[in-house]
Amino acid sequence: MLTIGATQAAPAAPAPADDGNAALKAEIRQLYSDPPGLLGRTHKMQAFIMELAMRAKAQNPNFQVIPQDAANLAFIDGDVNKGVLPSLISLVDGWGKEDALLGGDGTTPTSGQKPYVELAKAGVTVTETSTITSATQLQEYYRRAANWDIIPYPRVGGALAQQLYPGKRWATNGDYFWVEDPTTIGLGSRVDPTRDVNEMTDAQNYLYNINSRPYDAWSTWDAEEAAALAEGEPDRTRITDSYGNGLLVPSPGGPYQPAGNATTVANAIAQYGNQWDWWWRAAGLNVNDGRKTWLDALRNSNYDVIYIDSFYNHRALPNAQTPLTRAEVESLKHKPDGSRRQVIAYLSVGSAEQNRWYAQDDWTWVDPANPNSERSMRSGKIVGGVYSPPENAPAWLALGYGGNYAEEAVVQWWNRAWRDIIINGEGAIRNVATGDNTSSIDRIVAQGFDGAYLDNVGIYSRTSGGGGWNSFESYYLTHGGIPGEVGSYTVKATPNPTPVAVGSGTSNIAVTVSPSNTGDATGTVTAWDGGTKLASAKLVAGAATLAVGPFATVGDKAVTIKYAGDYIDYAVGSTTTTIPVVIGKSSVTAHLKTAKPKVGKNVVLAVSAAGGKGVQATGQVTAIIKGGTAYTVNLVNGVAEINLGKFSRKGTKTVEIQYLGDGNLEYSTTTITFKVKKAHHKK
Repeated sequence: MLTIGATQAAPAAPAPADDGNAALKAEIRQLYSDPPGLLGRTHKMQAFIMELAMRAKAQNPNFQVIPQDAANLAFIDGDVNKGVLPSLISLVDGWGKEDALLGGDGTTPTSGQKPYVELAKAGVTVTETSTITSATQLQEYYRRAANWDIIPYPRVGGALAQQLYPGKRWATNGDYFWVEDPTTIGLGSRVDPTRDVNEMTDAQNYLYNINSRPYDAWSTWDAEEAAALAEGEPDRTRITDSYGNGLLVPSPGGPYQPAGNATTVANAIAQYGNQWDWWWRAAGLNVNDGRKTWLDALRNSNYDVIYIDSFYNHRALPNAQTPLTRAEVESLKHKPDGSRRQVIAYLSVGSAEQNRWYAQDDWTWVDPANPNSERSMRSGKIVGGVYSPPENAPAWLALGYGGNYAEEAVVQWWNRAWRDIIINGEGAIRNVATGDNTSSIDRIVAQGFDGAYLDNVGIYSRTSGGGGWNSFESYYLTHGGIPGEVGSYTVKATPNPTPVAVGSGTSNIAVTVSPSNTGDATGTVTAWDGGTKLASAKLVAGAATLAVGPFATVGDKAVTIKYAGDYIDYAVGSTTTTIPVVIGKSSVTAHLKTAKPKVGKNVVLAVSAAGGKGVQATGQVTAIIKGGTAYTVNLVNGVAEINLGKFSRKGTKTVEIQYLGDGNLEYSTTTITFKVKKAHHKK
């Protein structure tokens, strides 16, 4: 007999009593629970940042969290005029931004600049990077940074690139390729090789080097370029493209010629000749030393903070990636003189990338039009203002990224499945090569990074073009509800076996916990008999097994299975399953306690009775002498002695031993046969 109770959901159940972050968690859940619309999405992204920060800091209290873009998220309701959101500010250690400083007059902040300026005033470390193409622009860039107390990092390009790196750079460092010398790019006054940087507030400069393409897989470059040229599409030889920036340089005897903007290429050939080669080969580096060269460049720099990817070859597909080892990360934490610096891992939280650990083969498709990769990421689409979900891919791959980033998809970040990938782990999505489902932030913490740089937090406000959250929400509100949102859970329980024997039988209860939409529930389920906790187990992919029993009494046993949510989702689910508990089998045994029974002497039997698995019997046992008297005694601790009296005649005697049962154990019987011999009298 099985009884399944209906799920009971509570919108804001309290966190465990021993959790000091209960108020923060309750606030996060409330933010996640907001309705659709721009304000709701603002709150959901604030909740996501806070949840991730709490997860990381629970493992390393000094872990630095630096969101990138959309600094208005640091303010109540995303409105800079309402003041900072204290709970979020307490969990972040900096904020980053691309291309913010050069707008406006440089004195009065524009509406886009104001959140960053206000954060800097509030003591939050703000880092910013802009494309700089002239010496005059560089000077103005540094003036504004100093005026607003923002830490700058210029992405050098245009005429300035050729001025600072003659014969090496014709494009902007737009993809953050190079470990620049800070003095070369004008940051010398901010550099102190002896400064210890134990947290972001100690920093005065930083390096933004999230793409190791110049150092990646040198042994493949020639073959890959030959294939690209055969198709009429130069790759690394495109000197005027930021994705080929600095990879090809003049080199006597080199086998290549530069490609790109015709005028720039013609001028470069006229000045430097038509023999070019890869930068590393021109520098005389070993073809197998790309990883070492990159790490050495980072180690030998004097930057206070470095933003890098957590993988060396992060553009490789998931089954071929090599994450930085903990030892490598540790080796980067000190400047050449031994002073401490912060090593921060890049993590895109608002977009899914086809080359990350979680990407599945069927989420991508061969796309000849993609300039960066042979494949593009599947995603939902908006055609004529009408949204359609992704085909053969998760619903949370919500929107196309836009621009030249077809290999990425904008994600529904508050979806339970994406939160498992980035924050909580233990979800249904696993690495295609290893089967591992450890979350991205847990991986970064385990690698030893000092913090994480959270990219794409600003995607929450996209409302047109490739963004289109309004279209996304409108579609799902008319098609069963927005997937994967924080909400109620359904708990199901199936015990096996049933029934079970009282006092000895156990039952394994198979439990599944399913959210109202998509994703896997995480956390713990428990089994209760009234106020007594019987068992607990951790959910894996939304399922667990609870072993309960044995039970002390007969009857239908109502066992309640409770799910109290996970770290953030406090929606409580429960169900009740009934396990029939029946009278158990028993056994009774007897042996002679009297040695060598004789006529005229008392004969005593030792009797014991028990249930299965050593369950102790209670009640009475009876000994019936065949053709004679019955004797009944009480069991004490499952044993008794029965005095059969004196036999008057010799011979074989048969005695039936009966255990009369109790409330938990059934009747059982056995027999014992022994010989009574004639007594010998002394003369």
